[in-house]
Amino acid sequence: MAKNSNASTGAGCSCASSSVRTAQFKPFEWVQIERLDPSRQRHAAFLNDARDVVQGAQTLAQLLNWDEDRRDAASSEASADSAPLFDACQRDALHRLLAVSLGLLHARIEGECEALTP
Repeated sequence: MAKNSNASTGAGCSCASSSVRTAQFKPFEWVQIERLDPSRQRHAAFLNDARDVVQGAQTLAQLLNWDEDRRDAASSEASADSAPLFDACQRDALHRLLAVSLGLLHARIEGECEALTP
């Protein structure tokens, strides 16, 4: 079950580069599964998990943007202070992870929607 991690969402965090232009999401409110009847608990658990995936994907995308900015800065300067964390292979693997994770989530959302239609 997903935990309420609103405190770690980065809302109001100034750690992101001002040059990064990504969508900002408001912190999610997790559904309290215990308060729901059993027929709705499965859907609530899915929504909590989906929110975790979206939040993790956004965080990873911001990290990749930050790292690419460091890579660009390192190529224009001879400074080791701005060396990127990831090499090209690692960066490509993380981009694929994002794409696959969001693709699987999309497929699961479609399945949930189809299950709700009469």
